[in-house]
Amino acid sequence: MDQLYTYTTEHHPGFGEGHVEHYYGDNYCENVITDVLNALTPSDWAGQKYLGSRDRIANETFMLSSTAGSEYNISFAVNTYNREAARLEITITAPETEGYDHRLEKLKIALKNRLLPDWHQCTWLVDEQAAALCKNAYEKTFVIENNLRAFASKVLIHFLGVDWIKKAGLEKEAESVDTLKEKFIQRVSDFDNINTDFLSMTLETLVGVMFKGVTYMDDVILSRQDYTKVQAMGARQKTTGNNIAEYIKNLRTVDKRIWDDLFVPYIDDPSAFKTAVHNFIEDRNHVAHSKVLSWSAYQVILQDFEKMDSLILSADVKFEHEETADEVIQTWQVEQENDEYEQEYYRDRLADETGMDILNENEIKNWFEEVLHELFDLVYQQYHLDVCYDISDLTTPNEDEVAFTISCPAVEDGSAKIDIVAEYSIDDGLGEDSVCYIIAKDGAGREIGKAEVRFHNGNGCESEEGIMEATDNSEYDTSELDGFQDDLLAAIESLNPYPEKLNALSYENKGAVQFVADFPCEQCGKFGISIDETFLTIGRCCYCGYENELAKCERCGEMVNVDILEHGLCPSCAAYIDNQ
Repeated sequence: MDQLYTYTTEHHPGFGEGHVEHYYGDNYCENVITDVLNALTPSDWAGQKYLGSRDRIANETFMLSSTAGSEYNISFAVNTYNREAARLEITITAPETEGYDHRLEKLKIALKNRLLPDWHQCTWLVDEQAAALCKNAYEKTFVIENNLRAFASKVLIHFLGVDWIKKAGLEKEAESVDTLKEKFIQRVSDFDNINTDFLSMTLETLVGVMFKGVTYMDDVILSRQDYTKVQAMGARQKTTGNNIAEYIKNLRTVDKRIWDDLFVPYIDDPSAFKTAVHNFIEDRNHVAHSKVLSWSAYQVILQDFEKMDSLILSADVKFEHEETADEVIQTWQVEQENDEYEQEYYRDRLADETGMDILNENEIKNWFEEVLHELFDLVYQQYHLDVCYDISDLTTPNEDEVAFTISCPAVEDGSAKIDIVAEYSIDDGLGEDSVCYIIAKDGAGREIGKAEVRFHNGNGCESEEGIMEATDNSEYDTSELDGFQDDLLAAIESLNPYPEKLNALSYENKGAVQFVADFPCEQCGKFGISIDETFLTIGRCCYCGYENELAKCERCGEMVNVDILEHGLCPSCAAYIDNQ
């Protein structure tokens, strides 16, 4: 109050004492405008102008100019009551804009934030800008709510029948619907002869049925013990009929748990669906009643609405697919057969009359498998006799599965291998590309080579003479395979690190140290049996990985095959001793 008015008592000769009013409202409002402009983005605003007190006393009016040339009038109507209480009523008049006026939103929020510390409370009376957002949002809620009602109606009627609301367990909901139904018919008498259960049911009631509703079997079977208890309850003077009825109701057998049994099978994420419905109801009620909304909140609500509608439509599509009418299924089958026949006829004509290869999905996949087989044959012919490598059988891979593997058995941990993986992307439509990626991966799963094998299905049309002519030729493309094959063979050659390591060790020691035995491996016949731990595990062949069993001659200390030892002596030492 003191920021707007102060009152003093003064003495006037001949008149006595009197109260003098001092008004500061114009200065206060100007300071508020200055603070608001300082809080806003400077590049948006050019300045302000005081227009005076207009239309009535203490109605201070200012004009704010934006850098875009728009003008905003702000009036501060000062209202005081018995010099004890004050109310400041602010009105912003903004120019019309084609899109959303973000300057206006920032202005009104900055004004609110500036005034709050000076006043007991802020009450939002009318906001035409926010009301326009609410109107747009509410139009969307109408569509989404109808979609939800339609989906729920189809599910409930399909499983529980047209009189589902009369099922045991839904008595409270039925009573609510009956009450609202009468009001509905009174307002819209032209539709008094249709089923209005869903139309006259509040969304909150419908959601309660969906999420919490339980129906029971019509008949209640009492055991002898239950019957005895009912008789005893009836004999008591204080027991009412309601008590007995409630006891019997608790003995009913559950028929359907509506959410779990009827709705969940058609909803991919039931928890997300529930959350979306609850958020939708809150958002709907807000835009319908509150009428206060910012642009950012509006965007969040629209995203929630879009998610809600998407979840409903997804569930509805799944329901229609799984609970499709027989006639619809038959229609689909006939249409599909006709479409397939027409497509095959057109493709056959195109292939026959142009001489192009027009392949279907299986034929394209078969060609990709032929390319894989040729690659396997290349590797197999090159290495199947080489003891340094093991080659697995070729398998027909599914998506991202291994077609075959080349490994080096000499490396103990099994990491020296190359997996050949095939990834298919097949589209057998006319004029479309199908791709097979052939990928080489090392033992750690890292990609070390990749080739794209592509088939392009040709296309064509019927000429004026009635003959099919090609507009797009079919193409088999294996151009990337040559480089891939060279890289693959080089990678295979480098799988076994030990021959190169042996050469390096021999070079460093200038032949002074022998690292491999001078007799061949029992399995591969190569001279690669390690006799020095610094090179490889003693007895292990550096070519095939076979573990040869060695022993040390007791006389000369040479490592020899254990099978040729005679009384702990190698053949040379045994012969020497025999000759002595």
